[in-house]
Amino acid sequence: MLDKIAEIKWTLRPLVLTVTSSPAKLNSSMSKSNGTQRPIRHRLPELQEASLEEGRSERVRILMASHRAEACLTAPAPGREHVWKDAVQQALSLLRASLGEASQRGESAGGLIAELKTAGGKYYHRVDRLQQEFDEMVRRCDATIEHLRSQGEGESIDYADIRQRVTWLLTSLKHHQAREADLVYEAHGLDIGIGD
Repeated sequence: MLDKIAEIKWTLRPLVLTVTSSPAKLNSSMSKSNGTQRPIRHRLPELQEASLEEGRSERVRILMASHRAEACLTAPAPGREHVWKDAVQQALSLLRASLGEASQRGESAGGLIAELKTAGGKYYHRVDRLQQEFDEMVRRCDATIEHLRSQGEGESIDYADIRQRVTWLLTSLKHHQAREADLVYEAHGLDIGIGD
């Protein structure tokens, strides 16, 4: 099963919702008579739909990486600690790549989340808290990957500690995504959840 997951091409977009649209959709928003672009208020539903789809794709990608990490964690470790450690490290590296793309997208303007963070706005503090929480999860993921890399072949591996660290990270990520989905639903009336 892990081989099947590893073969998946990660072409889905990452986690923070960004308002973009395909050239075809943008061209369809142009006036047929004079080639001018329609006002944003007329294009808002299609922009929100594009952003919503990107957000869901991003969540799917992170969910798949999380599931792979969970599968690696639950594999037996005694007597094969280094093989187990390498599998967990690879799964965490995949998760980290997904989180990194989400972080980059989150810093760009135009997303459903980004537009909520206007200075003094109703949702400013909640979005700021979510961003700080996300940054902390990325730091913990990096620290765990570095910890795994630093363990050499001759060293004993405390797989119980590693399981606890990664489980904490994955649980934090689930809670973070739930709070993010709640915020987007409250502010925009859009459900970005994908189920589990």
